[in-house]
Amino acid sequence: MGLDRVFSTDNASTGRAHVSAYGSGSLPAISYPGGTSSSSSSRIDYYGYSGQRKRSGPAGTTGLQNLGNTCFMNSALQCLSNTRALTRFFLDGSYRGDINRDNPLGMQGRVADVYGDLLRQLWQDDVAHIAPREFKSVLQRFAPQFSGYQQHDSQEFLAFLLDGLHEDLNRVRVKPYIEIPDADGRPDEEVAEERWRMHRARNDSKVVDEFQGQYKSTLVCPQCNKVSVTFDPFMYLTLPVPAIKLRNIATGTKGPLTLARCLEEFTRAEQLSEDDSWYCPQCKEHRQATKKFDLWRLPDTLVVHLKRFGQSRGWRDKIDDLVEFPITGLDLSEWVIGERADTASAPIYDLYAVSNHFGGLGGGHYTAYAKNIATDAWYDFDDSSVSPVSESQVVVSSSRDGAGSVEQK
Repeated sequence: MGLDRVFSTDNASTGRAHVSAYGSGSLPAISYPGGTSSSSSSRIDYYGYSGQRKRSGPAGTTGLQNLGNTCFMNSALQCLSNTRALTRFFLDGSYRGDINRDNPLGMQGRVADVYGDLLRQLWQDDVAHIAPREFKSVLQRFAPQFSGYQQHDSQEFLAFLLDGLHEDLNRVRVKPYIEIPDADGRPDEEVAEERWRMHRARNDSKVVDEFQGQYKSTLVCPQCNKVSVTFDPFMYLTLPVPAIKLRNIATGTKGPLTLARCLEEFTRAEQLSEDDSWYCPQCKEHRQATKKFDLWRLPDTLVVHLKRFGQSRGWRDKIDDLVEFPITGLDLSEWVIGERADTASAPIYDLYAVSNHFGGLGGGHYTAYAKNIATDAWYDFDDSSVSPVSESQVVVSSSRDGAGSVEQK
């Protein structure tokens, strides 16, 4: 899967949700049992995480050592570490009450445990950087694709981690069997709510609470005009980045590409290819139907993945065009047709983290920009190195170079 940028935003509707999640900005008081260190030593050790002491800097500015092409993992972890609601949930110990060690789809709670340990290390204020060997060791037991030291897609890693945390923290101990009824011409609102309730009956975790939304998919048969509507959950949005030539032909305009234009491309109706044709239940044949996506329900924390690879003369290529996006006040009202579309609570988001990739399709280097959840200051996370960065640098650097594409797996 091609990654260009995963940038996450806090829902800022109804008084900027999450902005005051920590009150005045203080983090929960956390003790660290089992840690060993010496005031005279520059080294620190905690449950298998060796690290280096730092002389100054607030909590949450601890770097992650590159264990050998693991910058993709470090970038995603720093973004997730600055997700207010999820990090608070782990740092105050609430997650322990939700761990589901019997879920056959989970990892016996091991991923949740090791992620909690990692977060406690990242949010100590006296550690400059740590080596996340224990975290990687546990993760690769359940995801062999991340074994070794090959470069991987940061978005692919983030998707696996969020899914793993969800299953380890799923409050549903016994998933009920649910038969999905036909829509039978019922109103979209009724069907969407029904599908969401059915989804939550089997999937109930802090990850779902924060990260999952719902989209509407519409298929129309070109022969008989049969319409098929489905509603499905999503953990992140993968938005296409149209190439300059295609964009200019479609709009007749030039200039920088915006996130709004990527959203327009995502919601644009398109005809399925012959290889991807849809079986029409009315015609009893495969048809090249028209397909359209619409956003129906948005989560409190939205993860957006910009897909910057394309085909040119038979070759896969990276789209390096600048994509403009706002730091604050991203209003998605125009693209939400369901929940919140007709309410006073507009779906407005503030940017808080960006996963960047520099390089081409075959390789490169990942870094992250993230807004510290305790101080609201932006930092540049480049493996072990962590340094302050201005909002203007976040916009310019991420919009132009951002996370490029890695080779499709």
